Amino acid sequence: MENTQVISAQDKVEKTSKITLWVLIGISIVVMALFLLVGYDTPYEENPKFNDPAMTDLLIIWTYILIIATALATVGAVIYGFVSGGNKSKNEDTGMASKAGIMAWGTFLVSVVIGIVVGIANQNEVLLINGERWNDPTDIILTDTSMISILILTIVTVIATVFSMVTNKK
Repeated sequence: MENTQVISAQDKVEKTSKITLWVLIGISIVVMALFLLVGYDTPYEENPKFNDPAMTDLLIIWTYILIIATALATVGAVIYGFVSGGNKSKNEDTGMASKAGIMAWGTFLVSVVIGIVVGIANQNEVLLINGERWNDPTDIILTDTSMISILILTIVTVIATVFSMVTNKK
């Protein structure tokens, strides 16, 4: 009897999680569509050769909301894991969750190292920011590290999500 209550609670959590995921994906698609389709070709006032998309603020605010929500969910999960004792039996090896954590941190570290290497290789290049030349090697390394890390992590996330959706059929 107790087992069915646990299963139904897990089903509710899974259903809520899936609904939340799809709502966030939908909002993200709408925000990106607005960014790319509404006023994307607006010229930058100080240098008309550059674009100044009208929905940049919306995109940045949505990104901040997602980052804050992710940080809160992560901290909450860590606190819940400590409070609940991790729900792990004594005979259990390192489970899939710990392997996934190791793979996630490993992917993150590899992406940052690749970004740093590319940034160091490109440190003699000149950045063009809002039409002005910027030649600080530290900024170029940080920019390359961030952008390449974001690109790698986004690709890995999409692959992992598709793999999870294809293999997790109930």
